[in-house]
Amino acid sequence: MAKELKCSDVGMKSCNFVAQGRDEKEVMTKAAEHARNAHGMTAIPPDVEKKARAAIREAQVKPFTVGQKV
Repeated sequence: MAKELKCSDVGMKSCNFVAQGRDEKEVMTKAAEHARNAHGMTAIPPDVEKKARAAIREAQVKPFTVGQKV
């Protein structure tokens, strides 16, 4: 099942970005790219990485039906 990380769960309360991926590694890669581009973080401090990894959850995926408009 897919995983997700909400930026707001890591302390950026006004940010609504959600990184989703097949596993923790993919989620963290997307989250790190977002942190660089949206928040100007050139490196992820170890305490923030630890907090982010702890905040990763199973994605809240809505069921999809073939032919359904998205």
